[in-house]
Amino acid sequence: MIAILAAIGWFQAVQYTPRPVSVRGCAECRGEPDDVCEVRAGAQMEPLEEYPRPVAGRIKLLRPSAETACAVPAQKIVGPRAVIELAAVRMAATPPSPALLETLHLRPGVRGWPRAPQRRNAETVPAAPDRTTLRLSLVCWPSEKGWPNRALGAANSCEWWLLALDGAGAPDLSGVSFAVAEPAFFAGSKWAAAFDQGTALAESLLVALPAAPAPAPPAAPAAAPARCGDGARERTATLDRFDQWDEQIRGETRPSLDRGSLMLRSALWTGHCQEMDVLRAALERQLECTLAVEGRCE
Repeated sequence: MIAILAAIGWFQAVQYTPRPVSVRGCAECRGEPDDVCEVRAGAQMEPLEEYPRPVAGRIKLLRPSAETACAVPAQKIVGPRAVIELAAVRMAATPPSPALLETLHLRPGVRGWPRAPQRRNAETVPAAPDRTTLRLSLVCWPSEKGWPNRALGAANSCEWWLLALDGAGAPDLSGVSFAVAEPAFFAGSKWAAAFDQGTALAESLLVALPAAPAPAPPAAPAAAPARCGDGARERTATLDRFDQWDEQIRGETRPSLDRGSLMLRSALWTGHCQEMDVLRAALERQLECTLAVEGRCE
């Protein structure tokens, strides 16, 4: 069931623990004494909108349907000594692209999925990211003044992660996850599109396009760069990076740059003309030549 977390594309409440734990809680919570609630190792999830709000200081555990309900004191899940993790997670549907991994600055890996910031230790795992096992994810943490007591919002701290998944698409709590080296931020205060259910969680949210060059002061006329030729075709790594950005922004696998003629088919960029101009300028600077352009971007 967890495998659909990425496919759904919106926030899910995810409860997880890498090992079995026992906590004390009650089913109906109408005065009966607490009983022992066994929580299996692994993860459970529920759409964020359906996740039950705490009542009388207790949070209802997410449990398989065959197991009895159990509500535990909130501190058992969100307190500084909590033994179970709870997070609101929005996950990309596909592995990160090589271009994204090349661009992102990642912190050292950690075993499994992250602990809440107030419960982390300094232990890291010396491992390189394996893109096939990772998903770009937005992870937001519980807060007394925010979710789960009310809607996810400005009281909840969020972070970007590359979270580990196993072969079945479930959280891999023995794998290695990597935090993106971006400061934590309050939900909705940055990357507004990531909190818009109608917008896909795209890699372009995290990767800034190359900045357009600042206007240069008037100078003596210089010779125009030569038209790109054989030397540019040999710069395969540079051309590959352009193609990766091309596919990421346009969402099309057909390249807009024909490598045989080094001609840019600008009509294929319709709707993304500004991005095309920025990327074309950056590519021409790196190649030190001018691309031929066919058609018109509108």
